[in-house]
Amino acid sequence: MYSVTQSFVEWLSDEGHAASTYPARDAAPPFVTVERTGGGTVDMVDHPTIAVQTWAATEADAEQMAIEIRDALMCESRPRGVTKLNVNSGPYPFWDEDTRCPRYQTVYDCAAILTD
Repeated sequence: MYSVTQSFVEWLSDEGHAASTYPARDAAPPFVTVERTGGGTVDMVDHPTIAVQTWAATEADAEQMAIEIRDALMCESRPRGVTKLNVNSGPYPFWDEDTRCPRYQTVYDCAAILTD
């Protein structure tokens, strides 16, 4: 079964980023997390809203990583199955009080064909 979230994680890993759907308890930055924050499905086309969060040792590094990922998604390649991709918002600072780790977030609106 196709998962657009997993497709983003795989794409980010292929691009050289440590990526997952949640931060590991003992993960040391830099790393990237991906979560679906909304969206629906019509006629076997998924329209998810995806948040990509970059975590780094400094705010500047988190921002730079977010910009590099955004530019690669917009100009180079896309995750498997994603046919349309727009930046909804960001990148913007998204401080995490629990970890006290600098984090930036970019939110994407996508379209993905549901395939196996």
